Formats: sequence, C-alpha cells, structure tokens
Amino acid sequence: MSQLNIIATITVKPEFYDAFQPIFKRLVAGSRAETGCVHYELNQSIDNPNIFIVIETWVSQQAIDFYNTTPHFVEFANFAKKHTDRLEINIAKQVI
Repeated sequence: MSQLNIIATITVKPEFYDAFQPIFKRLVAGSRAETGCVHYELNQSIDNPNIFIVIETWVSQQAIDFYNTTPHFVEFANFAKKHTDRLEINIAKQVI
C-alpha cells in the first residue's frame, strides 16, 4: 500500500485560541517523532487566524491507527471535541 495523506482543517473557537497553542506544539512534536510519520506540518489561514490546516503523510493505515492512540493525539482529539467550531479530516492517497 502507498503512503497516505491526511488533510485536517480545524476551526478553533476564538475564546480557546491561546489554550490550543501548547496542545498544537505537543501534537506536532509528538507526531513528527512517530516512526510511521513521513511529513507533518501545521499551517494557519492567512484570512482567519482561528483556522489551522494540518498536512500529514504516513507510511500506512497501520501507522495512522497507531498514531490515533498516542497520548499527544488523544490529548488533541479530546480537547478539540469541545473547543472547535469545525473539524474536517480527509484521508487521501496520491494518484500522480
């Protein structure tokens, strides 16, 4: 199986913007340290500073499944449930 890409768009509730910053830092650092992580970046919208776009590349679905159980991801996911206006996750495979 080929590598998989995840594109996640996270709209943080404005009142929780500051609270998200250390969580994002731990998420990015922990994710980049995962063996199955090929690429991991956190981007911020130029038009709306409360919108973050995460672009990830993983070696396999198994690597993603393991990642979803890690402390840094679980911390982020639990916090995001109540502190975001929108969370959209797309998993894609490269075709060309």
